[in-house]
Amino acid sequence: MRKRSLGLGGVGALALGWVASCGGGEPRREVTGAVASPIQGGANDTTHDFVVGIVQVQSQTAVELCSGVLLAPNLVATARHCVAMLTSPQIVCGSSSFGALVPASELFVSIEAQIQSMFVNVAPGGILVPSGPGQTAVCGNDIALLILQDDLVLGSNVGGAIDLANYVVPSIDPPMSDPIYATSVTAIGYGIDTPTDDAGLTAGVRRIKENIPLACVPNDATHPALDCFMGAGASGSEQVISASEFISGDASTCEGDSGSAAFDQSYFNQGEWVSFGILSRGSVSSDGQTCIQPIYTRFDAWGSLLIDAAKQAQAASKARYALPLWATGASIDASFPAPPASSSSGSGTTATAGQCTGNATGGQGTACACANDCQSNECVTLDGTNYVCANPCNAGACAIGFTCHGTGTDAYCFPGVPPASTGRSGGCSAAPQGPRDAEGRGSWGSLVGLTLLGLRGARRRQPRAAGPPAT
Repeated sequence: MRKRSLGLGGVGALALGWVASCGGGEPRREVTGAVASPIQGGANDTTHDFVVGIVQVQSQTAVELCSGVLLAPNLVATARHCVAMLTSPQIVCGSSSFGALVPASELFVSIEAQIQSMFVNVAPGGILVPSGPGQTAVCGNDIALLILQDDLVLGSNVGGAIDLANYVVPSIDPPMSDPIYATSVTAIGYGIDTPTDDAGLTAGVRRIKENIPLACVPNDATHPALDCFMGAGASGSEQVISASEFISGDASTCEGDSGSAAFDQSYFNQGEWVSFGILSRGSVSSDGQTCIQPIYTRFDAWGSLLIDAAKQAQAASKARYALPLWATGASIDASFPAPPASSSSGSGTTATAGQCTGNATGGQGTACACANDCQSNECVTLDGTNYVCANPCNAGACAIGFTCHGTGTDAYCFPGVPPASTGRSGGCSAAPQGPRDAEGRGSWGSLVGLTLLGLRGARRRQPRAAGPPAT
């Protein structure tokens, strides 16, 4: 992995102007345009390394931050406004557009939970964006793919093969309106955790927030209540969001989170990282206290771009990983095969003297014999005898009444305060597929102590979108 300094020598404090999706003090009717946003009210996240920070070094005195996700070891999805100029600071759907790309040499990617000193370069010519007729418009086209110069390998690699289950799968097939998906999402990003943080002191830390309800999915026939292109507010919605975008719930993403992903909650609960799209823009409540209306660019609107980028990234990789199954045209199910219905190794179902029901109905804390008894697809034990259904811990946090035990990808939420050592059922339980630290990382030039520019200044990545709210 290549590491390089941001050239801080001789510079007192490097000023950071975070790209932002939330503006300050704007009334609700104003929807902030293409900018970066952090997770409001989220918990610190040291676990999910497939979510990355993207730093643009414009000069020795200006740095800007976005978020992104790893679709493969050397392929990052983010927002286009994080890597391209904007023709105007105010976003109006139908007229606002993108300008030239920034130089790839200015872009660096980090998987640190708190961005400080370890980065990977974006490869020369490694910025891919929509390029068809009319695709310079901001609304609906705010997506970019970055091919990295070196690989970010997550997890342990059995037999030298990279486990692509540690990376994010875009919801191309089936599309996000399919009934297999949940109507809530998890958001993870590096932005500020409140719109009142004018100095940006809370930015640059990876945070997570779960169970955010979807608010608007245009033309969603499966969930008509989410289709904001129908009903009395349809004309107003179409002024601020395109058909290839969607909106999740308020009080979630903020400035610095642009380019971060919204993950399907049901897959996320099983340790499978399926994402609906990339954060484009948002706004701030009229009292200035809450980031609202996060608007995302849908992955299922850009299947061809994503697949083409995946093939280019695979060809450029030094690690020679297999092409992700989603990039071969395969459906989501192919990327996450069902666990076997019976024991194939270890102590099997005899560990609890029970039998696998295979109905996936067991909730947290319910006794189980193997993984497919559980909604979470995880049947685990602390004492080697009593097995229960459990959800993986989220950055060390659990629901009320449950306590996190274990470390890394072997950390689970158990009822109450159980004894100390975590083991996984030897039956049909599948190991969770969460990421671990990338191998071979080094440090250079700490960014700690950098001063931040005002988040609401008239910077090129803080446009505002005028228009009625998306309802």
